[in-house]
Amino acid sequence: MRALFFVSLITLFIVVMDLYALRGILHLSGGASGASRPLTLIYWSVTAATIVAVLWAGNRFQQMRDPGRFFGIMLVMGIFLMLYVPKLLFNVVQLAGDITLWMVRLFQVRGETVRTVMLWTGAVAGGLLMASFAMGMVRGRNHVKIFREEITINQLPPEFEGLKVVQISDLHLAGFYHFRDHITGVVETINGLEPDLILFTGDMVHNFSEEVDPFVDILNGLQAPLGKFAILGNHDYGHYFRWESGSAEQENLERVKQQIRASGFDLLLNEHRRITLNGSTLELIGVENWGKPPFPQQGDLDRAMEGTGAENIKILLSHDPSHWDLKVRGREPIALTLSGHTHGLQFGIEVGSFRWSPSRWTYPHWAGLYRENGQYLYVNRGLGFTGYPGRVGIRPEITLITLTGN
Repeated sequence: MRALFFVSLITLFIVVMDLYALRGILHLSGGASGASRPLTLIYWSVTAATIVAVLWAGNRFQQMRDPGRFFGIMLVMGIFLMLYVPKLLFNVVQLAGDITLWMVRLFQVRGETVRTVMLWTGAVAGGLLMASFAMGMVRGRNHVKIFREEITINQLPPEFEGLKVVQISDLHLAGFYHFRDHITGVVETINGLEPDLILFTGDMVHNFSEEVDPFVDILNGLQAPLGKFAILGNHDYGHYFRWESGSAEQENLERVKQQIRASGFDLLLNEHRRITLNGSTLELIGVENWGKPPFPQQGDLDRAMEGTGAENIKILLSHDPSHWDLKVRGREPIALTLSGHTHGLQFGIEVGSFRWSPSRWTYPHWAGLYRENGQYLYVNRGLGFTGYPGRVGIRPEITLITLTGN
C-alpha cells in the first residue's frame, strides 16, 4: 500500500508539473503553430521516460546492494532534479504571471504583455538552472578545492606550532565505484600537502561495506607521520536500507568499521587518542554520530573524554555540526571541532567572503570556519555526494588546517 501511494504521488507530481509547464512553453512557442504537436509528443515522451526511470531507481535503491549500480541510480535522481527544479521555478514565475494577468483583466487593463515577459523570465531562469545542474553532474562533482585555514588556539604548546592537519569527509564511496582514479588523485593531492595528521570525519559509505572494497589499497596510500584517524557518520550505520534483519544491519556496520581500519585509519568510537611531541600532548576525541533526529545519536562525548587531561588542547571529531551547537559549544573545554555531514547541500553560492546555501535553513553552521568565545568549529563540505550526483556552486573539499598559538 505504501509503495502504491509513493508511485501515485510521484506520478501525480510529475504530471501536474508538466501540464502546467507545457502550457507556458506552448504559449512561448506560438501556441497553435504547426510545431506544437511534435513538441507536445516529444515533451510527454520525456515525461513518461522520467516517470519510469524514477520509479525504477526508487525500487532498485531499496532492493540491491551492488555499489556498481549506485551511480546509475544517483544519475537518474540527478536528471530528475535537473529537469524538475527548473520546471518548478518556471511554474512559479508562470503562476505569478497568470495572477498578474487575472488582476489586470479584473481591472480591465491590458496585461498579456506582462504575462509573456514573465514567462520568458521564468524560461531563461529555468534554463540557466537546468544548465547549472547539468554542469554540476559533469564537472562539479569532481572539481575538488583545497580550503586553507590558519587557526589560532590559546595556549597551544610550541611543539604543535605550525601543525598541518588535513580534514576530509563524506566520501560516500559508492559514487566513485566506476571512477577510482578520482580517489587516487585525491590521495595524491593530500599527500602533496605533506600533512602531519589526516582526519576523516565520517560517511565513508552510502550504506554498504562493499563500497570500500576497491578503495582499501588506495586509501592506504594516505601518508601522515602523526597518524590517520576517522569517525563514523550517519550513513556508515546503513540505516537508509531496508535490511532483512537487525543482525544483517549490524554485520554490515561491523564490516564498515573493519574496512575503515583496513584502509589505514584509527577508528575512534567514543574514545580519544593522545599525540605527544617532545613531552607536550594534544588529544584527539572521536565520537560516533550525534545529530538531531532522525539522525542517529550514538555519540557519547562524556565517555570519549574520560581520562583526558584538563591541561591538554583537545580536537573533537564529530560528524554532524549540530553536536557542536547543542552539546559542545560553551559546555566542554574543546578548542576545535571538525565536522562534515551537510555537503553544503551540494548547491549554493560562494563568491569571495559571500556564502549562501539552502543548507543554512537547517544548519546554522553549514560550511567553513566558525568561532565563538574562543572555540572553533570547521564544517567540511565533503568530497562525495548523495541524492544528486553533482555539485552546483559548492565544490568538493580537502581542508588544510594549520595550527598556531598566541
